[in-house]
Amino acid sequence: MTITNYPNGVSSFGMPLIGMTTGNVWFVDDSGSNGNSGTDKDNPFADIDYAIGRCTDNHGDVIIVMPGHTESIAGAGSIAVDVAGVSIIGLGNGGDRPTLTYAATDSTMTITAAACKFRNIVFSAQFAEVVTAIAISTAGDYTSFESCEFSENANDGTHNYVNTITLATGANHLSWKDCMFIGADANNDAFITGVTHDGFIVENCIFYENGAQATVVGLITATENITNMRIKNCDFMSQKDGAIAIDLTGATNGGTISRCNFSSLDTDDSTTTAVEATGAHCFECYVAGDASSFGIVGGGAAVHNDGA
Repeated sequence: MTITNYPNGVSSFGMPLIGMTTGNVWFVDDSGSNGNSGTDKDNPFADIDYAIGRCTDNHGDVIIVMPGHTESIAGAGSIAVDVAGVSIIGLGNGGDRPTLTYAATDSTMTITAAACKFRNIVFSAQFAEVVTAIAISTAGDYTSFESCEFSENANDGTHNYVNTITLATGANHLSWKDCMFIGADANNDAFITGVTHDGFIVENCIFYENGAQATVVGLITATENITNMRIKNCDFMSQKDGAIAIDLTGATNGGTISRCNFSSLDTDDSTTTAVEATGAHCFECYVAGDASSFGIVGGGAAVHNDGA
């Protein structure tokens, strides 16, 4: 039997081979218009939110965001990810990656549908005290981020998120892989903050708080339990004395934290607390304060060496 029909296209130099999908492929670019067809790079839409509205639930639709595309999130829910199973893929490298900017304190991207994916997108705070960059509702199970950056703009310490990503209780099976979280403002709280979640994967990510928080707040926090957790191969750094990197205050967390590095400003020359996660297990993690102190976490216990 001969198979020659490619209803979603293949292309090569014309545009990327997206991989197997049964859905539609939509394009977004600064040069576009929401009056265009949106079905190829020469006729793109102008806005991601409009492209999401053209998608169909659980159809495998893909939104390709072109290199250099910029888009302002001007208020609450300016981008509403409310269609399940959509992948939003940014093209471009370095400073040419698509960038979403937050322009007001209530600027928020909301995720209220399951199984959506974001790849190679920059989320940049360009206003002081943006309360929440991304709010994932209970319905946002299986949301994933790959190779995304969450940061402040060039005015570090002036434009910032308070909490970068907030999770409603019961949002489960969430993942962040190869992502970067950067902050530098005293009023920054958590990069990821939640309540109760099952299935929580963070791998190969960077969490750098380059400013001294006014109050010690964990860079990843949860007020209840996170189960079936895997936090692996991540770097956590804070300029706050006595910082806590992972602060899960429930009594029955479950999962592993492995091969991670933790550091903070340490004026008392003592090992950083690093992790509060009763019920979880730490393996092969390194904890450091200032240059003359370091420690190793294994099986949940921190060992301090004062460098003598």
